[in-house]
Amino acid sequence: MRVKDKIAVFIGGGSDIATATAVKFIEEGATVILVDYDESVFERVKGSYAGMEDKVRKYVADARSYEGIEAAVKSALDEFGRIDILINCAGILIHKPIDVLTVKEWQDVIDINLTGIFNSCKAVTPGMKERKYGRIVNISSIGGRTGRPGVGVNYAAAKAGIVGLTQTLARELAPWNITANVVAPGPLKGRMFFGMEQHLIDGLIKNIPLGRVGEMDEIAYAILYLASDEAGWTTGEVLDVNGGAYI
Repeated sequence: MRVKDKIAVFIGGGSDIATATAVKFIEEGATVILVDYDESVFERVKGSYAGMEDKVRKYVADARSYEGIEAAVKSALDEFGRIDILINCAGILIHKPIDVLTVKEWQDVIDINLTGIFNSCKAVTPGMKERKYGRIVNISSIGGRTGRPGVGVNYAAAKAGIVGLTQTLARELAPWNITANVVAPGPLKGRMFFGMEQHLIDGLIKNIPLGRVGEMDEIAYAILYLASDEAGWTTGEVLDVNGGAYI
């Protein structure tokens, strides 16, 4: 029970990574608060929480809006009195060459994938400081760790920015016993993967030394570790979980 009695907020709570991780958190004793931009997102994943509904809360808020995220955080504080863990999973993909990518497509990805993380970290910080406890885990990507084919400059810049944001946050918040870390996944078996043609899947696997695409649970366990007290002396780190693709 590594997160027993903890209150964990998931921004981008309807994502594949958030769903896999939130289920693990509940199994390990936590109550989870899912935050996403639209109620329909929660409908899509509700089957994953069958029999666990009493451990789940759902709030609608757009990661791009600080006021919206602040309101969701306030609702969680009003109900539970604290937020122990923040997991930032919100993100979108728009992969195009720079000469085709529009300014709006650049900004949309930066706003959700990077500014959204700033908004949620800022919103939870005062309460975590007051309690002198907090665990923040931000989801980056192998696409923000090294230049890769098929990764747009918008996505790569946002995911790389998450690393810098988190490492600076780790230094800022360490005096209050608040840790901030990053998990950077490689290719995973999510909704996008299952919609890919086989030749594209084969191309992905060819570049992974361990010879397969990652399972969502393998990312969930990495996040669970960094959010637990087992990682209480780990902060400002990037945990690359990618089957060796970053080698």
